[in-house]
Amino acid sequence: MKDTRFYRFLCKHRLFCVIYETLRWLGHKIFCLGTGRTPVWYRFDRKFSAKKTTAETLPLDKQWYRIRRPLYRHEHVYYNFDAALASNAGVKGLALIFFMGIGDYLYTTPMIEALKKKYPFLPFYAYVGAQFDRNNSPLVGKLLQNNPHIEKVFYFNGYRHPLIWKNYNYEDAFKNIPEGFLAVPVYYDYGVRVEHRVKSLFETFGLSMPSRSLAPVMYFPQTPAPVVARHLADIIQRAAGKKGVVFLQLDSRGSSYAYPHMQRLADLLMKENYFVMSVTKGGPTGQSAYEEIDIKQFSINETWHLLHLLKEKFPLYVIAVNSVFWAASAGLELPNLGLQHWIDKKVHNLWYPNIEVVTNYIYPLLPPEKQIFAPPQSYTRHNNKIIDYKPDWIVKWFHEKFE
Repeated sequence: MKDTRFYRFLCKHRLFCVIYETLRWLGHKIFCLGTGRTPVWYRFDRKFSAKKTTAETLPLDKQWYRIRRPLYRHEHVYYNFDAALASNAGVKGLALIFFMGIGDYLYTTPMIEALKKKYPFLPFYAYVGAQFDRNNSPLVGKLLQNNPHIEKVFYFNGYRHPLIWKNYNYEDAFKNIPEGFLAVPVYYDYGVRVEHRVKSLFETFGLSMPSRSLAPVMYFPQTPAPVVARHLADIIQRAAGKKGVVFLQLDSRGSSYAYPHMQRLADLLMKENYFVMSVTKGGPTGQSAYEEIDIKQFSINETWHLLHLLKEKFPLYVIAVNSVFWAASAGLELPNLGLQHWIDKKVHNLWYPNIEVVTNYIYPLLPPEKQIFAPPQSYTRHNNKIIDYKPDWIVKWFHEKFE
């Protein structure tokens, strides 16, 4: 993870990075390079036994407290904090290192809660990438500040690896990690063979498996922030007499997508006597039954808090592409018409039972009763990969599922 000119060069030139990582992987497979022993508290690609705790034989130097080498492609890490505590009385806390987006963070919240329940005597510090990129959003730090299980939040200057997301460069974080804290990147597995991201996180962190895919945990203050209270009172007045409130999130940073028919979809929903809210731009902002959330006024947690409070006053629904609000709608316990706007055979990693998935490809690992097949006439091509669902069809499916 060291910040070298060579490593920066690779990260800027994908072709050279692919060649280098392929050669590194071949060296690992053929010549057993990079297969040396790891500290007892983590290991690569092998889960720990629930009963066995191995004694430590490696020196307890600074390197003992961190992952010793970059991961290979498709490689994973599993942690064993029981072994760390049993073998090293100098372990003083966990430094959880995040390089992920807001939606990714939400999937970690049940794991963090369970981890704190298991190790209440250990302080948890969070370290968050300070820049926006394809992997990372610094807004995760604001959410971690609201998480009661995190004592301190720090930011670091890092950069993404173009091929292996787990090899995000977080070297800068070490300047703020106290002596005796284990440096723990928050990894999960994401693949066709993974049942769900939350279960992968529980396995990664050595926690007992939940019996079901646990929904995200949302943390709100007892008293709403002034901007939340003000908008809540205004929307309650403007939405009076409506059939309910429909919240739209129809853009995705991860897929670089923005739905092009916002105005038409909002108009159709308002015509059906719904109050419409949106965090995606492009709607009819001059209409009294429409509210566009200004992210310059609201933090993301304040937006969720507003929806949480509105749910107590009105029937509240979500229509969202596969992005932040798939996880957020599960945490808020809101019915969600989930628009799967591209074919992703790993989508079951991100799904929750509150989501009715609209799709032009039937996924064998999602419950069939939770999928709405979209015929060709119900969408147009956005590009070779992504489709745009027609507003009339979205409203039709909304009626079928939620009315």
